[in-house]
Amino acid sequence: MTDLYKKPKLTYFLIIACMIVFLFEIFYALQNGSFGDENFKNALEKLFNDYGFSLQNLLSGRYWTLMTSVFLHADPEHLIMNMLALFFFGRVVEMGLGRKKFLLIFITSAIIGNIAFLISSFFIGSLGNSVIGASAAIFGLMGTAMLVKPLEFVFYPYLIPVPLILVAVLYTLSNIGSFLLVASSLEESNISYIAHIGGLASGMLFGFREEKSKKGFAILLFLLIILILTPFIWIVLNYLEGFNYIAALSKFFR
Repeated sequence: MTDLYKKPKLTYFLIIACMIVFLFEIFYALQNGSFGDENFKNALEKLFNDYGFSLQNLLSGRYWTLMTSVFLHADPEHLIMNMLALFFFGRVVEMGLGRKKFLLIFITSAIIGNIAFLISSFFIGSLGNSVIGASAAIFGLMGTAMLVKPLEFVFYPYLIPVPLILVAVLYTLSNIGSFLLVASSLEESNISYIAHIGGLASGMLFGFREEKSKKGFAILLFLLIILILTPFIWIVLNYLEGFNYIAALSKFFR
């Protein structure tokens, strides 16, 4: 490993950028009201509508919202969880593949995640909504990392060392199950699970291209089997009285 990849400087830069943007969000909202009041919330909503990604913004020619949406976060919890994930998964990709590939995966996964959200909006009636957050880009990094470094231990999401592939599988199950709940109108959510899945798929394609080996193929095949079986597992488990596995997973990983 060269000196260039000893420190994930680009990962740190993106984390700092997201934190600065979040502080700007708070400052902007405070110019319009007191913390937490209706004017404060309305100001934030306007900011998210103007710079978040949505069909309306796309049709208005605001193509930059494909990327500005990535750096906006709804609240401190949203920011902290995403930045922790970016730190753990981003550093694996940046130190393993280099900054150029890291940035390419981050940007491409963010864009594909936003496009996946847009396409799904036509089917689940959320065309008026805006999507914000770095989650899709981070899921892309996770998708790449789990193919390139599946046995790398990460301290995420709850500071317990686990193999990266295990975290990826649990997140995949959680997001697919949660998206099925939203798509079937059994539950409403302000989380764009389909954007996560789009970002994950994008990152996995990068990872598989990078890791051209039996290991990468085996992991991809394993995840494909999970994707196929998840809807059936979801149906069976929802028949079990008093226990909703997918809802439990969704709450655990939000």
